[in-house]
Amino acid sequence: MSEAKIAFSKPARSVEDQVKLLIERGLIVEDFDRARTYLGFIGYYRLSGYYRYFADYADDKRQKFRDGITFERVLSLYIFDRKLRTLVSDALERIEIAVKATTSNAACLAAGPNWLCNPANFGHNRHSEIFEILNEALSPRGDKHKHVFLTHFFSKYSDSHPPGWIVMEALSFGAFSKIYKLAKGSFQVPAADAFGIHPTVLESWLHALVFVRNVCAHHSRLWNRTLTITPKIPKRYRGEWPEQAQVKLYIVCCIIHHMLSVLADDTAWSGRLKDLIASRPDVPLKAMGFPDDWEKTPFWNKP
Repeated sequence: MSEAKIAFSKPARSVEDQVKLLIERGLIVEDFDRARTYLGFIGYYRLSGYYRYFADYADDKRQKFRDGITFERVLSLYIFDRKLRTLVSDALERIEIAVKATTSNAACLAAGPNWLCNPANFGHNRHSEIFEILNEALSPRGDKHKHVFLTHFFSKYSDSHPPGWIVMEALSFGAFSKIYKLAKGSFQVPAADAFGIHPTVLESWLHALVFVRNVCAHHSRLWNRTLTITPKIPKRYRGEWPEQAQVKLYIVCCIIHHMLSVLADDTAWSGRLKDLIASRPDVPLKAMGFPDDWEKTPFWNKP
């Protein structure tokens, strides 16, 4: 039986009082004005996700800090996480564009520019879901489309839907991931083959990457995030990618490294990741799913 709900009654606090509250809870604040400035521009609640990592284990409410924890340590973890999101977001942009282009190029050649509008190209009785996705991406908001290229297309042509290569530019990564999942195998194979993996593996990767992309897009905590989707580990990597890290950041980074290595064999992304992890604040690799000496393993050093 669930507990009875109560009305929210916590008062708003000034930024100065927020700093004082942190001090009362055991955080060492060496520069009050500096802490007040950062709290003012970041927000107490946003930083609270990082406070919890430094909480006193004996405190059931996880509000008090362990001995010796400084505001600078909390801030350093926040900055590290921000840099991590930026690095991952950069990779996901390239991956999203690549899988869309690979899928669209092959599908349009095999089944025509309007392959997305043909129910025969998707799972049984699933095409209504495709139309929902297309309508969400292509329908105007009020009297305007979300993209200039859609306005141009519908002002010039009488077709109800643009060709696939135009649609791809209007789809979010999440929408494309759903289309890929619902498409018949022949439409999944080209992108999967391009990345040297099975379509079911790529489907699970896209699902997981969309989750991570949304975390990054909303500027949420990433460094020790547990994924709500479990990406599949290809047979070739089952001895190298630890299963216990399958829902942690490490596996996401492995997926990105694999895919970017296909897109550009001279990619510098893995080197940037190694440098960032090496410069991390005082946090263990285990919290992110990274094994010890991960950067020395064959997977991260293949040409």
